[in-house]
Amino acid sequence: AAQGQDRLKRPVAALLGGVAAKVTLKPGVKTYSTAVGGHETVSFADGTRIELNTDTVLRTRMTTQSRTVWLDKGEAYFQVKHDAAHPFTVMIGGRRVTDLGTKFVVRRGASALRVAVVQGRVRFDAPNAFATRQTAMLTPGDVATATAQSMSVVRSTAKAIGQDLGWRHGMLTFHQATLAAAAAEFNRYNSKTIV
Repeated sequence: AAQGQDRLKRPVAALLGGVAAKVTLKPGVKTYSTAVGGHETVSFADGTRIELNTDTVLRTRMTTQSRTVWLDKGEAYFQVKHDAAHPFTVMIGGRRVTDLGTKFVVRRGASALRVAVVQGRVRFDAPNAFATRQTAMLTPGDVATATAQSMSVVRSTAKAIGQDLGWRHGMLTFHQATLAAAAAEFNRYNSKTIV
């Protein structure tokens, strides 16, 4: 009887060991976040780099089939190593940005989402309140803004987009901004607010 139990234990142990190995080897979702005023750069084995701006929450899931990132809050600058066989997708609520070989920035605000392309191309899919999906192919200089009701794409200059990315170097630049808009931007980086 003891011999029969040993034979039964071996296959069960092997099965449990195999399941544990499969669960352990399966890559999971990792969360990265920055505090108010924080800045962090995350690098991945494929050469992709993501810079997180102030008060940002980002989740990643990198597998051998796909690379998916969820921007739950804040702003991030993406330098994606393009690989058509392993797409890189950024999910922002019900909206999706798909890399087509590029550098771009995504900012998730309270009422709008903004995507600006620095280099390469991205496809931006954004459903609206009317249950229709709007899609735009963005190239360098394109800035897409999506709200619950609409999506628009405008052309910007490399200089203007570069100034918007000043946070990567600890700088904020304003051009013809109202005092209220400048104060609101400063308040994103500080726990004490300017009124």
